[in-house]
Amino acid sequence: MQSWVQAVAGCFATAFLVSTVLAQANPPTPVAHTDNVAAGKRLYTSYCARCHGLNMATTSAAVFDLRTFPKDAKARFVESVTKGKGVMPAWGGTLNDGEIELLWAYVSAPR
Repeated sequence: MQSWVQAVAGCFATAFLVSTVLAQANPPTPVAHTDNVAAGKRLYTSYCARCHGLNMATTSAAVFDLRTFPKDAKARFVESVTKGKGVMPAWGGTLNDGEIELLWAYVSAPR
């Protein structure tokens, strides 16, 4: 009876080891952030498009062209949206952190 228990324990240990090795060799594919981008686009349309244009395409030289916003400047984006900048009002009292994250997902998404 003891050898049967040892055999079963050995099988479980081998299965665990194999699954661990396979998981490391084939890490899970990152979840696409298309849902966040779509949600960000909806927020953008509601709050930002009035000034920055539909799909971030503005014809005004007075408004920042968000299509050219640096993808490595998230902190700058969050601060600008939260506190306002120039004639842009502060949205920190209107949008919560999660909504600002969704806006960033949309603005920073590849075009």
